[in-house]
Order: sequence, then C-alpha cells, then structure tokens
Amino acid sequence: SYVYSVGYLIPYLKEGNVVKYSLKGFSHLSGAELLDNMMKMAEKACDNVSDIFKAKPVTPGTYDIICSPEVTGLIAHEAFGHGVEMDMFVKERAKAKDYIGKSVASKVTEMHDGASAAKQVSSYLFDDEGTLAQDTCIIKEGILQTGMCDLLASMQLGIKPTGNGKRESFERKVYTRMTNTFFSCGNATLDEMIKSVKKGYLLEGYFSGMEDPKNWGIQCAVEKGREIIDGKLTGNIVGPIFLTGYVPTLLSSISMISNEGDFSLCGTGYCGKGYKEYVRVSMGGSYVKAVGRLG
Repeated sequence: SYVYSVGYLIPYLKEGNVVKYSLKGFSHLSGAELLDNMMKMAEKACDNVSDIFKAKPVTPGTYDIICSPEVTGLIAHEAFGHGVEMDMFVKERAKAKDYIGKSVASKVTEMHDGASAAKQVSSYLFDDEGTLAQDTCIIKEGILQTGMCDLLASMQLGIKPTGNGKRESFERKVYTRMTNTFFSCGNATLDEMIKSVKKGYLLEGYFSGMEDPKNWGIQCAVEKGREIIDGKLTGNIVGPIFLTGYVPTLLSSISMISNEGDFSLCGTGYCGKGYKEYVRVSMGGSYVKAVGRLG
C-alpha cells in the first residue's frame, strides 16, 4: 500500500446573476502536508477566476500556442495515452499500431509513461498483475517507439509487459491503463517561447479532453488563453477554448519545450476506460510551443 493525497481549490465569483468558477488541483505521494502547497496558491486561484470573468470568446482559427504544464499533460494523456494502450492494438481499435517505428511528432518531442517514471499518484512498485513498474519511452525524437500493455495484451502481441495492468478495484478485471504520462523537458525558457510568438495564446487550465484512438482526433477543453502579440502578453484573455485537430499534426508542430524548472505532474482526476473502469492517473510536462486549432 502507499499513501497519496489529492486536493482542489475551487473559488467562485459572482457579479449580478453571473457566477464563474475556477479549479486548481493538487496531488502528491504525501499526506496532509499537501495543504501547505494549496494555501500558498489560494490567492492566485482567486485571481484566476477573476481572469475568467474578463475572458472573451476566441476568434476561431489556427494559432501559435504555448501550453502550460497542465495543458501539456492533457495533450499527452489524450494524444498518445489512450492511443497506445495496446489492448486496443489487439482489438484493432488504435491507429498507432501501424505507426510503431514511424514519425508521429517533431524531433524535439519525447514522451514517457510508467509507474517508476515519476513520483505521483500513479507510482507503485508493481501493477495489479505483479509486473514490476517501469519507465516506458513512448516517443523518442518524434518516433513512436512502443505502447503500454498488461499481461494479456503482451501475450497476445508477443511482447514484454510494461507494468500497466491496473484495475478499478478487486471486483474488476485488469485492463491496460496509463500511469504517469508526460512529455520530457526541453532547454528553452518560457520568456524565449513568448518572444517567439507573433500572434497566439498562452493556454492555461483545463476542464476535460477526448480522443479517438482509431482516427487520431483530439479535443481539449481549456480554461483560458492569454493573448500574445509580437512576443508580448497583451493582458487580453479569451476562454473557454477548445483545442482540436489531428494528433500527428499537432505533435509535429511542437517547436520548443521549456526546461526542467517548469516541469510538473498532476493527478487530481480519474481516467476511464471508455465510460467505465476508473483509475487514478497523473499527467504533465513543461511549457510546450506548438500550432493549434482553437475554437
């Protein structure tokens, strides 16, 4: 057994009959000390909901985007999380099966999954089938290396299990599931990334995401975007935003990734296998610059 804690700051703001709220999640392999980190962020969380109140709708289009670590993690989870759960390979429900060893992202892109790859809510010594935890490199230099699998999928595909066999409870069967899923760090700084944008947005916060592993469509519901014009934040805010597109197109547009000082993981939610079988996962990365279709 191991201990993890999860907490949320959810400030509400009311003006007249209009009510807005924001959500900031916190998680770690720890106990009540998580509350210390939450209290440090309380004022910023209140400022954030004030920003959301000022947000205007985004003009639909394709823009340079800089994704904050939580949005980066959402893309990792939806783009090549579910899409490389290899029980979907067995069922012929994932396009990624035909792209192992092929380019699916830009050369600066590296992505990992694994219970031993990071310390967060989905870290453990061995999975629910007894397979030792691992650090699986999913994408390296833009090339899709492998997926993740449980024992059954590994036997059917003739490969080694990756320690991703997880169950919702002892009453449920094991499925191939994500653990800690993230993009690796780069060597850029956030200031350099902002200065490189002529017209675009810094995306922060998220509500939800969806993916179609069979056709590689992706949709991410983002809380807000800070406008960037000629390399400077203008103070204008748009939101909520829907980031959509074709997974390889989005990942191939990644041109800059910030350094390890910005890296973070969060595991405040549950991930479902379709519409059921919920398990705890974490996701994250650093700031990522890409080109995205916003609406």
